[in-house]
Amino acid sequence: MTLKELAAKIDYTFLNPYASLKEYEVFLKRAKEFPFRGICLPPALLSFAKSVEPNLRYITVIAFPFGYQELSIKLKEIERALSSGAEELDYVPNIIHIKSGQFKALEEELKQLRDLTSGTIIKVILETPKLSKEEIKKVLPILIDTGIDFVKTSTGFSGKATSLEEVELLKKLSQGKIKIKASGGIKTLKEALSFFSKGADVIGTSSGYEILKEFEESLKEANTTLIVYVDGCSLGNPGPGGYAAIIKRGEDEIILSGGEAYTTNNRMELTAVLKALSSFKEPQRFIIYCDSEYVIKGATEWLFCWKLKGFKTSEGKPVKNQDLWMELERWLSFHRVKFEKVPAHSGHPENERADKIAKKEAEKWKRSIS
Repeated sequence: MTLKELAAKIDYTFLNPYASLKEYEVFLKRAKEFPFRGICLPPALLSFAKSVEPNLRYITVIAFPFGYQELSIKLKEIERALSSGAEELDYVPNIIHIKSGQFKALEEELKQLRDLTSGTIIKVILETPKLSKEEIKKVLPILIDTGIDFVKTSTGFSGKATSLEEVELLKKLSQGKIKIKASGGIKTLKEALSFFSKGADVIGTSSGYEILKEFEESLKEANTTLIVYVDGCSLGNPGPGGYAAIIKRGEDEIILSGGEAYTTNNRMELTAVLKALSSFKEPQRFIIYCDSEYVIKGATEWLFCWKLKGFKTSEGKPVKNQDLWMELERWLSFHRVKFEKVPAHSGHPENERADKIAKKEAEKWKRSIS
């Protein structure tokens, strides 16, 4: 996903009832730095916002945050919002109808809403943190049948954040017939991506600027990070062995491989990591994908204790492959390295490539000593 694609999925929102106009102005200045899907503000501030930043796409809220106004008042609020420059509406229905099982009354409300707003994108806020699964199951078909464009999870004022499970339920029930906007407590890039992975089409958040800044930093880091896939094997364990390290940076790729006449699986796995790390004489950032639990646990859990004990076990015996572990400790101190576990033979394309290259190297040694 590009930054532009991510921004196009975010409604950047500022609905703080206690903020000053100066704070809203600062928000608008930040909003124009990224191509957000839309900028969501209180209806009373639309004219002000248009005067400060006329080129942004504005969304506003109707009957916010509780939705229990008379329908006639809501409809007047909609007319005013559209005339003030809102291009999209996030609407709070009368939740009391839902909690009371008065679904016909809810349906009538939504029909009048849709009739008045033909051609305008409407999101209906269900406040899912306050609804049961059964209530959500009964309401969603009404939204679909009345032609509502989005179901939105929360106002953010209910006192409870939207959950991934709520979005999963909406995705399952919607069957692609209505889009989903997740909102309420989404503050980080990780949280945003989690909601997208569960089926949200759009998120609403007051942290949109921070999320995109975080994404920018992650892109910079990705462009400077070396991605490494390693594997090693021994035919006979011990026996002739081979190793492989596939090193990627952007579109560039380097393959390092080799082997030994008599070795073990563990030594070849470690050697693959060492060959990758030692190939760079300036400090680098690495992510190493490996299917060896021995290597990953050794590097991330055991190595520190081994070093303190002079690379001896709790029984006082030298750690196996001590020479390689000592060398690895030096390189881990030099580079920034993160290890990721890949299940062996799970179909991961680069892991499978490294495995084949390592086995090919082992076969070369086997033939040479036959």
